[in-house]
Amino acid sequence: MIRFIILFAFVILVAVGAAWLADHPGSIALAWAGWRIETSIPVLVLLLLVLMGVSALAYRLWLWLVGSPGRIGSALRGNRKEKGYKALTEGMAAIAAGEAQVAARAAEQAEKLLNGPPMAQLLRAQAAQLAGDDRTAEKYFRAMLDTRETELVALRGLLIQAGRLGDHEQALALAMRARNLRPGAGWAVRSLFDLQVSAEDWTAASQTVAGGQRAGVYTRENAGHKLAVLYTADALAKEAAGQRREALTHATDALKQDPAHVPAAVLEARLLAASGKERKANRHLTSAWQQTRHPAIAEAFLALKPGESPAARLARFETLHKSTPGDEESLLVLARLALEADDLMKANEAAQRAIEKAETIDQRHCRLMVSLAERASDGAGKAREWLMRLADAPAAPHWQCDSCGETPADWHPRCPRCNTFDGLHWRPVQPSADTVLLVDEVKKDAEALEEVPVETVAR
Repeated sequence: MIRFIILFAFVILVAVGAAWLADHPGSIALAWAGWRIETSIPVLVLLLLVLMGVSALAYRLWLWLVGSPGRIGSALRGNRKEKGYKALTEGMAAIAAGEAQVAARAAEQAEKLLNGPPMAQLLRAQAAQLAGDDRTAEKYFRAMLDTRETELVALRGLLIQAGRLGDHEQALALAMRARNLRPGAGWAVRSLFDLQVSAEDWTAASQTVAGGQRAGVYTRENAGHKLAVLYTADALAKEAAGQRREALTHATDALKQDPAHVPAAVLEARLLAASGKERKANRHLTSAWQQTRHPAIAEAFLALKPGESPAARLARFETLHKSTPGDEESLLVLARLALEADDLMKANEAAQRAIEKAETIDQRHCRLMVSLAERASDGAGKAREWLMRLADAPAAPHWQCDSCGETPADWHPRCPRCNTFDGLHWRPVQPSADTVLLVDEVKKDAEALEEVPVETVAR
């Protein structure tokens, strides 16, 4: 609005001035070098205005001519940059498609057009890595280490190279540098953790997990479980080295992270009993049993008093059983102990209740019923029936590796076969091909037992 008012005022002033000049034309005379020019004031003003306009146009033309080389160079540089970025795009697409030669050509073109920017170096390194040219890939990755913007991606590339070459020490140093550079980089934290676990450096791996939790790489629950496994692994190593006090400390720390971690509970109880703290071990195992009802907890509880008579074992377990009287696992242990103590009535009652509670009748139930039938005077037929069911029954829960299916007798922090960390979990074991063949043989043998005494059937 203000600008409009100013413009309007300017137009009025020009109009007033023009009118005044028209009313007072006047005259002017100019004599110079034999020339005499006479004209009116309005004409002179008009000539001056035309001269000023021509001068302004000439000045703008001169500026345009002076700036033309720069504009032309800028246009050429823009075209060159556009071609360079197009080559980068084509190279990245070739990397994704696995075309190493196309990616290498595009990388070379991008490097020339863009005067060697970090992205072009990255493309050259990835193309060489894809082609299996480790030396060239390492050369470009190391060149990228000097630029802060590309240092992290260079470290990742070099870490992959070190892994391919099996250079554990180099990979560990690179992973640690990457983690220190960017604590929240998940790949760096996980790579460092895997390398430390591979070297069984449980203490360093624990520190990495704790730092990863603070940086948001691991959730609190996930970090707690990993720390429980790591502390248990460290405790087992300390126990094997005869350092029982340190082992007990680590086992206790593991249970603080994950109170339901069965291997830590069993190990802690064993170490407590070895140090003369049997009552404390008994109390801790009772608490663990109430949480998990895991067979290993029951076995650790029974192992607190070696050399105990079957009747005493049964009586002692009954105190534990009272805390979980309707649990299937507790009933199975009670039935087995009652059978060992020759308390057939209690064994039969507990076994029947366990079968009623079971969602799936597995081989433990069948073997228990065969043993009970053996003790009965008229149990031959029942023994045959449960032996036939044993042939088709699924295996009992066991420690089994998620990766390779290995079923070791005891828990280990890493699978004994494939070395997967925290790969062993307690679950019903899937039968292998050898087990299926064995089941067929058992069926054939069982069908031939119609006239065989029950004692032989049980054996």
